[in-house]
Amino acid sequence: MCGYGADNGFVFGSGNGGPGSPGGGGSTGAAVGLSGTYTVHEYAPTCTGNTRLDANKTCGGAMQTCQPAGQGFVRYWIWAVTVDGRTGKVLDPPGWVQQPGTVCFGPAQQGVPAVAAIGGILVRDFKDLVVVKGVAHVDPHGSTLVNFDNGFWTDAKTYVLAPVQILGHTVVVTAMPERFDWYFGDGAAAMDSGPGRHGATDVAHTYTDKGTVNPYVVITWSGTFTVDGGAALDVIGTATTTGDGTPLQVKEAKAQLVSG
Repeated sequence: MCGYGADNGFVFGSGNGGPGSPGGGGSTGAAVGLSGTYTVHEYAPTCTGNTRLDANKTCGGAMQTCQPAGQGFVRYWIWAVTVDGRTGKVLDPPGWVQQPGTVCFGPAQQGVPAVAAIGGILVRDFKDLVVVKGVAHVDPHGSTLVNFDNGFWTDAKTYVLAPVQILGHTVVVTAMPERFDWYFGDGAAAMDSGPGRHGATDVAHTYTDKGTVNPYVVITWSGTFTVDGGAALDVIGTATTTGDGTPLQVKEAKAQLVSG
């Protein structure tokens, strides 16, 4: 995972405006003892229905439309307010005003919401975090016969990754298997066929030729994440793991005459 410094407030000043105080996710602290006025900006991901108070609500449209793609950038709407440097009070009117257009910022940008920035990082890094491969189990185990109906299954399941520190916050990611694509080693496949079950033929395949094959399963994972123990949020995008092949000997049954 990448590490970045703590996010800071983003303040522009006129007169003797000063820097913003450390922010808690897209907002800025009020400057004290300044003359003139200064401008404070807040950001929220460009998701339908979001206002400036929805800094932690993310969606694919905000997480996957910035270029270069897959580099942790998030698209934001911007709101601005002018503050009296002497009193620290917002000048209202006009109060908070949404600015035209959108901006794409990476997680190192000052003032961006911490949760949204972490979500952008996970869009980029989720595929590298999920490393569990599904093992393709076969019934019968080890060897089978030509023209026999074989059952396949994997025990891959939802699991919680170890906590990591991102942007100074504790992040816990949960990975969930969503799709199972089976490859049977003889050129045949069963796409999106579920995990199968031990002792059943929910996922089944019959081999027509003898020899050694190496069936395996490709799993597509979705995920959620929490920040500092907060509510679970969806990871935008998926990860894919390809299991190692499981050797299976396919034999040809031999007819035997039995004297009666």
